[in-house]
Amino acid sequence: MKDPRRLPLSQVTLVFGALSIPLAFARQLCVPAAIMALLAILFNAWGGWMLKRGRGYSPQSLRRSSLGFKLALAGGTCAVAMWILWSTNVLLR
Repeated sequence: MKDPRRLPLSQVTLVFGALSIPLAFARQLCVPAAIMALLAILFNAWGGWMLKRGRGYSPQSLRRSSLGFKLALAGGTCAVAMWILWSTNVLLR
């Protein structure tokens, strides 16, 4: 039986997704947080495409990528919301 491999960029997806949330709440780092979240979402989509090609990957690697995707969605939403709040000066009033 073939030994399941790690999904490419699953660890990067998790780290980018996790870091996008705290960076979203720093004023100067809203845009980099949104970019990191977008990259994590794209890496997860690429991993899903690689999975559909029929290669076997470990369940732990798939869970890691899925968790990174969910964190990236939350971080991206927070980053865009904070960017809008800072750019409209709502937080300064």
